[in-house]
Amino acid sequence: MQRTQHLPHYGGQMGLTALLCMLSLTGCMAFTQKAESLTFFPQWTNSQIEAAQIVKAQATPVLAPAATFIVRFNDEPALTPVYRNFRRDEAGTRATFQRWATSHPQLQGLQLVRASYSGELILALPQDDPARRSVSDVIAALETMDNLAYAEVDSVASTYEGK
Repeated sequence: MQRTQHLPHYGGQMGLTALLCMLSLTGCMAFTQKAESLTFFPQWTNSQIEAAQIVKAQATPVLAPAATFIVRFNDEPALTPVYRNFRRDEAGTRATFQRWATSHPQLQGLQLVRASYSGELILALPQDDPARRSVSDVIAALETMDNLAYAEVDSVASTYEGK
């Protein structure tokens, strides 16, 4: 079956006309609103714009420690929960370590960064240490502890240059 009659096709012209009308209507709505200029966007867009703003906590710089130390103690049953539970409960194990460290003046001011299952503790000397100890002073103080297996500067994580 062949068409003998050629009918004009208005779909393209009508589509362009409808698109032009929608664009002009959207533009008119954007300029006539008296509220902020982004209110014609969907609500999820406004929440994304708000979420992209910087939070004060994100702008606060985190100070790196002056040095970090790898430390291991022999026969310390009080530290066993610290080794075993650090990955599951960091806050709780840090509190356990701080309670244990209060009876050892050599550890005053050092902070627990992490603990391994093998029994190693990574301790940090803060830059604003109240005792103003150097890295050598901390190592010397740790070596006076009877139950210390070893203590050394974590040279990978530290910027200590031996001064």
